[in-house]
Amino acid sequence: MTSAQWTLFCADLINSITAAINSYCKVTSFEQTTYTEYHNGRGASAELGEYLPRDRMFLMREQPVISVTSVSENTASETSAPSWTARIQRAAGIAANSADYAVLQRGTMTYINFFQNVPMLGSNNVQIIYVAGYAAASAELDAIRMIAQQIVSNYLAKYRALQEASAARTIGTKESADMFKVQVSDVMTPDIRSQLDNFKRMRCMGSAWR
Repeated sequence: MTSAQWTLFCADLINSITAAINSYCKVTSFEQTTYTEYHNGRGASAELGEYLPRDRMFLMREQPVISVTSVSENTASETSAPSWTARIQRAAGIAANSADYAVLQRGTMTYINFFQNVPMLGSNNVQIIYVAGYAAASAELDAIRMIAQQIVSNYLAKYRALQEASAARTIGTKESADMFKVQVSDVMTPDIRSQLDNFKRMRCMGSAWR
């Protein structure tokens, strides 16, 4: 390979490994990132028109959550232009009885729980903007980088063996990238998958995800 081909090859390899790790762990990114999510309001789902605990709870899809920037509800009718009304988070300095929701944690999962102005029944009528991921210098992100380096080492060892086995044939950058399958057992080994399981997002099914 030329220097330019090697640079492109490394960039493709990093992107492939990043995508494979994120896919395996079911996350968008491990780094701190701002997300905008839309959830369905469930209204009061009890038979007597009362709010059940699940009606008040909204679970962010990306974890761990660092902070919640804003929560808004589209209060317009389905046939009107969206009208986003900001809801107030419980915090120091907020007047009594004025907070609409609190940011709470259950185990490692962060969620929003409404006290008042619970979102109405609707489709994508609750907007949540928040920051999730690990800090740049965190032990968790360092551990994930070390796992990625192990995958790179496994792949390069496999690639070198393939080159030695086919020395008479030139393998181009695109062709080698097409060969890269990060999920194969000799690249993403059971030991690596076991390490990644510590960072795998557990999908909580049910109404909190709607």
